[in-house]
Amino acid sequence: MSDSESYSSARASARQRQLRDQYEAEERAGHYASRRWIETEHARKTNAWEMRTVDDLLKGVGPVGTLLDLPCGHGRFTELLDKHANRLIQGDLAAAMLQRRVGVAGEAIQGSLFELPVQSHVVDLAFCFRVLHHFPEDNLRARVLAELGRVSRRWVLATYYDARSFPVWRDRIRGRLRTLTSCTHGTFAKEASAAGLRIVARRYRLRWFSQQVVVLLEKE
Repeated sequence: MSDSESYSSARASARQRQLRDQYEAEERAGHYASRRWIETEHARKTNAWEMRTVDDLLKGVGPVGTLLDLPCGHGRFTELLDKHANRLIQGDLAAAMLQRRVGVAGEAIQGSLFELPVQSHVVDLAFCFRVLHHFPEDNLRARVLAELGRVSRRWVLATYYDARSFPVWRDRIRGRLRTLTSCTHGTFAKEASAAGLRIVARRYRLRWFSQQVVVLLEKE
């Protein structure tokens, strides 16, 4: 293993431990499961928009056989995803989040996005929502995309933060250190292509002003 590969692996392990520790904490896990998406009007509107957007994209895909949702958290999308898939597998790095899954008696696995605990080409769609912006370096995001491409037979539905959105520009002008990572559309498309994926649809809540981008990818 080269020095750069060793460094990348160390960074991935460190970020993985950090995220796991955050969401294993009882207070953080409980807040995310019970209050995160209902406690403010902004949170409720964001949740409603994301639900509509995911539902619309999945309707375009059509019914899928097996769908992998990782990280699933407490199962915010469970009911919606279960409606579109014959078989739903949910996974998360944090056991505390898996224990809070709601509305499903289906399969659950604990595992990392850097090494998804499923064989290659065994799911029809891999769903990876609101996590790529937590990785501080481009190569970590690319590594996750490669894993999603490995396990999926055809589709990947994911999100990332747009580097050319107003919140990112504002923080840069103010000299504010960002804890969440963004990328340009070109960078994301290049990383997706390297993972054998092509972008077939993008959805924005408010282009340029909202940093969240929901993207549907298909195996090339």
